Amino acid sequence: MIASSFYVLALAASALWFTAALRYFGFQQFAAAKVMVAKSQRHSPVFPTMAAGIRFLGGMNGSLALLCWMLLGIVLLGVDLFADPFERVVILVALAAAHFSQFVFNVPVRRQGGRQVDDSLWDVATGPMNFIYVMDAAQMSLAFAAAVVIVLV
Repeated sequence: MIASSFYVLALAASALWFTAALRYFGFQQFAAAKVMVAKSQRHSPVFPTMAAGIRFLGGMNGSLALLCWMLLGIVLLGVDLFADPFERVVILVALAAAHFSQFVFNVPVRRQGGRQVDDSLWDVATGPMNFIYVMDAAQMSLAFAAAVVIVLV
């Protein structure tokens, strides 16, 4: 029972987080680009290109959100698909890896102190990118912990 609850919690948290990322990066791409590009560089003709490219991040998060919502629906409807504990572990480890991939590349940026004197990089220590950084780490930890619970129970 606890393993199943943990699985549902991890799926629901991932579904909500990936859906929020779809909305932010896919439909508010200029706001997302402003967080990543220093104010002094936003006049560049490359800025709209970067904003358009950020929409791909929204698309990838949208695909992951859809997967999580479908898996959540399968569980809540009681469909006997992915009911085997080890199948669920595979799903959870894959979700943990997805969150990890969105977290790990911000680690060096944060270690370097975020935005530099030359306005390069983005600020991971404060603001929206810090929230994203922390939430991706939390989501990764939750999905991996749920997988461990399933294995141990």
